Parts: sequence; C-alpha cells; structure tokens
Amino acid sequence: MNAVLIGMKHSGKSTLGAALAARWQCPFHDVDRLIESTYECDAQERLTVRELLTHHGDQRFREVEGQVVCELYLRLCGSERRNVISLGGRTALNEAVSQLLPDIGTLVYLDVPAEELFARIERRGLPPFLQGEDPFGQFLALCRERQPHFERLAELVVRLAGTDEQEATALISDRLEEHWNARE
Repeated sequence: MNAVLIGMKHSGKSTLGAALAARWQCPFHDVDRLIESTYECDAQERLTVRELLTHHGDQRFREVEGQVVCELYLRLCGSERRNVISLGGRTALNEAVSQLLPDIGTLVYLDVPAEELFARIERRGLPPFLQGEDPFGQFLALCRERQPHFERLAELVVRLAGTDEQEATALISDRLEEHWNARE
C-alpha cells in the first residue's frame, strides 16, 4: 500500500515522506524533485520548481506536473511494494491529475497550523506570490482556500501542530497502519 502525502507548502511532505520511507525501508518519490528532473531532461535546462513557475508560467508547470503524476500512476498502481509519495503543495489541486491520486495510494493530508507554516516559510525566504503588503494575510487566505480541498481529497487527516520530525513520522506511520489494518 502506498502513502501519498498532501498539504500546504512547508507542511513537511518531503521531509516526513523521506523519514516515513526510511522507517518502512521503501522507495520515496518527491513530486517536486521529479518535476525538476523531468523538466531538465525535456528542456535541457536545470530549474527549481519555483524557477520553472516564475520563468515559464503556471500552464507549463502544470504540464510537467501532470506528466510526472501520470508516470507515477503507471508505475505504482497495483504495486506490491509499499511506496511513499510527497506531492507539491498544489499538485492535489491540479484537476487534470487529482482523479489519479486515490488510485496511486492513500491520500494523507498533513494538517499544520497556518502560523507554524508561515514561520517555516519566512525562515526560507518569502516566495514572490507572498511579497505584498500583508504576506501573512495572503498566506492565511491561501490556507483557507486550499484546506477544504485537501480535506475533501484525503482519506486520512493527520494534525501535526507542534510536533517534531520524529513525533510526526511516528504519528503518520501509526495512523496509516491503523487505517490500512481497518480496511482488511
């Protein structure tokens, strides 16, 4: 059974996904890294996810993202081996691919309070879309807009307020194991 982590930017999808895969000794697939490598192979140009969005726009980004998710779908559907997949902050909201996600694995929404997320974002530097007069207000509005979508898509919601990496990894693992055992 595969675990697909969804949530807001800086909710820990990549970090916790890697930790979860290490705990389970299974493959880890980070969609943002796969987007970067797929774009680099196609365009012969190395860009980060943020640079791809900035330089080539949302439509081109969505095309590459769709390609990556379709490839994961084809590779992982019905896989006997467990996998952990972390999606980008907007991937689950991409209508073109969101219907494939439940077939890839159990969607787990990593729910972290907006204040905690914003503090993490500030430490790394505000992205261009949050550099207006009220960055926190903009981010809060974005959270309020996306949260219902994440909750609707997720089979499992894991609240991670105030947890460190070890606690969060154990909590996600326990909740998933419990969820999967209840389905058998």
